[in-house]
Amino acid sequence: MPKQSTRHTYRSRRERNSVAGRRAKQIAFFVLLIGLLLILRNWREHWAYLETYFNGL
Repeated sequence: MPKQSTRHTYRSRRERNSVAGRRAKQIAFFVLLIGLLLILRNWREHWAYLETYFNGL
């Protein structure tokens, strides 16, 4: 029986999906965090827009 290669890590579909899901969650978290920081950085401009928009209702 031939030896299995030690250079490659053979993973099941479940293991590959779990790694991909974890990376997708991390990317989504950092994108949301950066978006929140950008909104907080210019909060006066966003507040003025919302105030103007909802003032006419």
